[in-house]
Amino acid sequence: MLLTACTAGEATETEQTLQTVTVGRESIVSSVEATGTIEPIRIIEVKSQAGGEVLDLPVELGDNVRQGTLLVRIDPRDVNNAFEQAQADLDVAEARFDVAERQLSRIQELHDSDIVTADELESAILEHANSKAALVRAQTNLELAEDKLDDVTLRAPITGTIVERTVEQGQVVTGTRDLTGGTVLMRMADLNEVQVRTLVDETDIGRLEAGLPAEIRVEAYPERVFRGSVLKIEPQAVVVQNVTMFAVLTRITNEDDLLRPGMNSDVEVVIGRQNDVLSIANSGIKTQQEAQQLVRALQLDVDVAQLARAARTPPGEPTESAPGAEDGADDADPVLNGRRISEVQAMSQNERREWLQGLSAEERQQVMGRFRGGGGPGAGGPGGRGGRPADARPGEPQQAFAFQYDAAGMLTLTPLMIGLSDFDNTQIVSGLAEGDQVVAIPLSIIQQQDFLNRIRGRTGLPGVGGR
Repeated sequence: MLLTACTAGEATETEQTLQTVTVGRESIVSSVEATGTIEPIRIIEVKSQAGGEVLDLPVELGDNVRQGTLLVRIDPRDVNNAFEQAQADLDVAEARFDVAERQLSRIQELHDSDIVTADELESAILEHANSKAALVRAQTNLELAEDKLDDVTLRAPITGTIVERTVEQGQVVTGTRDLTGGTVLMRMADLNEVQVRTLVDETDIGRLEAGLPAEIRVEAYPERVFRGSVLKIEPQAVVVQNVTMFAVLTRITNEDDLLRPGMNSDVEVVIGRQNDVLSIANSGIKTQQEAQQLVRALQLDVDVAQLARAARTPPGEPTESAPGAEDGADDADPVLNGRRISEVQAMSQNERREWLQGLSAEERQQVMGRFRGGGGPGAGGPGGRGGRPADARPGEPQQAFAFQYDAAGMLTLTPLMIGLSDFDNTQIVSGLAEGDQVVAIPLSIIQQQDFLNRIRGRTGLPGVGGR
């Protein structure tokens, strides 16, 4: 009787450890979160082609100006003098050409009468050609000088905002025709549409694509959500503290003119959204590899690989064993930087980044290989938010498993098809019904050897098959 009471007490303790979760209905939003800064999409530098003293500067930093608005007026004396000099040169060139043309006509007549030699005729022809070239050159210089008259008046090239002003009235600036390339007078940007540049971990980048909707929050307006969409993912990786990241640009419409360049922002890119769908807590979902490890640790008589193949095979078709099908489930779940790969899903984004920073290059390659191929779709697997594999398309059904108690109180393994996942719940596509109970067995139980030995030594323990 005493032995029976102890066994019952231990069973109760075990049942309390193996908690259950219930299948219900939830709204699931799968997303990737990152932080970044707001920046203009395009910045235009305003320079003057003419150099000189700034006489008039009617705009201030932050002013919204329309295209064609006067921005800067520069001292016009230099360009006016150049224009007058070009006009005088043109007058001289025209007079010289008229004289050369009349001289050529007279010498041609004298040459026809054998009064002048051929050398004199050739000299007159050459002078006429030179004077014509000088006339063309003077006309061109005058046109250029006339165009430069407008260079001292700078007008807004676009409708936008003055985001930077680098000169003051009375300052002497150089023009773009100088060797220095000219002085930047100010910078303009159209802030009706801005973008956020964020760095996203490479483990999540495979889930993003251009056009996905995004929600942006800034500290200046904590109660307001700005809507945008992913513009593009830059191809070149950026390594930040030994973590490989990719820049993601999210475009936002700034109709109310509230967003300013340099604002810190939190971006949530929505991968998928399902409202009021059948779902279960992530702790109840297991990948094929995790299910295999737990089955071995608990010494359950279940062939996980065969169960997975049977679940994938349409009714009426044979379930042949694929060579090496069990091999993938036998891979070890190594401890890297103090944590197992299968525990990555439970980490926050900052914890995951710190964990990855402590890995060597070889270990990071091992983790990425697991993310891409071996992790599976369950909530305990490593693959971004909700534990989906990095290469799985958002919302695409993936196979997973769940432990349940049968009518006799013994643990059984149920194959599932799951959809979207977030940090808390995973969508159930098939395999479970609303109200079903699932046993949430933590993967960490494998390391609790004493606990496993107590379980294996019992017979008739609810949920565990003894050997």
